[in-house]
Amino acid sequence: MESTTIKRPAALSEGAADAIRKAIIEGEFGLGEALPEAQLTKRLGISKTPIREGLSLLSREGLVISFPQRGFFVFTLEREGVTQLCDFRHAMESLALDMALQHNRDHLIADLERIFAEMRTTHETGNFKRYLELDTAFHAAFFERAENPYVKAAYQMAASKVATIRTHLSRGHLRTDLSLSEHGAILQGLKDGQDRKARAVLKKQIYRGSEVYEELVTETEATSG
Repeated sequence: MESTTIKRPAALSEGAADAIRKAIIEGEFGLGEALPEAQLTKRLGISKTPIREGLSLLSREGLVISFPQRGFFVFTLEREGVTQLCDFRHAMESLALDMALQHNRDHLIADLERIFAEMRTTHETGNFKRYLELDTAFHAAFFERAENPYVKAAYQMAASKVATIRTHLSRGHLRTDLSLSEHGAILQGLKDGQDRKARAVLKKQIYRGSEVYEELVTETEATSG
């Protein structure tokens, strides 16, 4: 994780949580990797207390796990949890998409066109980090245009974990090639008024991820073993 100095003393714990969350989402810490307080203190330039408080905040999101006498670790994947996460994503994103199409169809499509255009550019230039940020923004647009704070808040409970998994499962050109194609198909379906087709691609994309998650589970278990 790059050295970062947090400049708002009144919000040190929140700032620490934000910085650590960003590093986890961007894959700077691996799944199941330890998060030593001493290392984070040095990196962020603050004392252990706000670091510990920030880690506690992340534990409530499920992004970090605390073990007595061992400290904090990045969450790990389990097969049952993988399936549950995919089920949650499909249910919430499908609901948000339907709401957005009902309330703000034209605005949603305009948002997705703008995001997808930049996704295509960053894919061509190989800017992997920015591509993943745009991938997250593409799906987040469903919730922004759904105009339902309860649906948005419910999804936020797992948003950081979803973004982290997306980072790990998207590594490699073949996976980003397929990702770009799928996002383009979702957008084109909506533009053509073929909402059912767009929903089908979205569902396939989410549950295809579960197959890659299984590979990550195997890799994580092999590494920890």
